[in-house]
Amino acid sequence: MPSPLAPLSGVVGSLLDRSRAGFRRLKPGGKALAVGVVVVVTVATAVGVVALGAAFDATIDREVTVDNPDRPPESTCETFGEDDESSVFAEQCDQPERIDVNVGEELQRATGGYVGYALIGVPIWWTVFALVLHGGARLAGGAGSIGDSFVIAAWAIAAEVARLTAGLAAIWYALASASVDGTTVEAIANELVAAISAMEGPLLVASAAVVAVQWVVVGGGLEAYHDLDRGVAGTVAGALALCGLLLAMV
Repeated sequence: MPSPLAPLSGVVGSLLDRSRAGFRRLKPGGKALAVGVVVVVTVATAVGVVALGAAFDATIDREVTVDNPDRPPESTCETFGEDDESSVFAEQCDQPERIDVNVGEELQRATGGYVGYALIGVPIWWTVFALVLHGGARLAGGAGSIGDSFVIAAWAIAAEVARLTAGLAAIWYALASASVDGTTVEAIANELVAAISAMEGPLLVASAAVVAVQWVVVGGGLEAYHDLDRGVAGTVAGALALCGLLLAMV
C-alpha cells in the first residue's frame, strides 16, 4: 500500500530538483548576480520601511497634546529666559510649553529614521546567513567555496521580499481596522500594538511559507554547490530553517 505521504514527498523532491538545476545553470557569473539580488532586497526593504511610515500616516488621524520638545525645561527658562532678552534661550522660552501633534505624522517621521538601518541591515544579514550556512555545509562534508555559500544565501534571502510584502499588508489592514481613541501617546501606542498583535497568526503563516521556500532554495543550493546528498543537504537546510522560524516567532 503506497504511503499517504508519497505525493507530498514527490512534490518536495521535484522542487529540490528544480532548485538544484537552477543553481547549476547559474554557476557561471552567479556571484555577480547574487550581489544584484541582495541589492534588490536591500532597496525593497528600505522602500518597505517608507511604506510602513506611509501606513501610519494614512490610517492614523489623531492629534494629542504633548510637551514641546523645542522648548527648554521650565527651570532653564526661569533662570535664563525671562529676565534676559538677549539670552539664547529667550526665543525658545517664548514658545508654548505644550503643542498638538498628529500621531500618524509623528510615527511616519520616526519610522523614516530606520531606513538607514534597512540599507545596512540586509547586507549584514546576508553575510551572517552565508557564514553560518557555509559552516554547516563544511561540518556536513560539503566541498563548495565560501563564495558559493554567499550565492545560496543571496537567493534564500530573496524570499524575504514576500514576507515583507505580507507583513506590510497585514499591518496596513490592522491599522486601517483599528479604533484609535486614546488621548495620550502611550494610550494610542497600546491600541496600535494590540491591533498589530491580532495579526500575529497570519504573519506567522506567511513566515512559515517563506521559511519553507528558503529550505528548498538552500537544500538545492547545497546539493548543487557543496556536493551534499539530498538527505544531508535537507538536514543542514532544515536546521537553518528551524532557526529562522524560531526567530520569526520571537
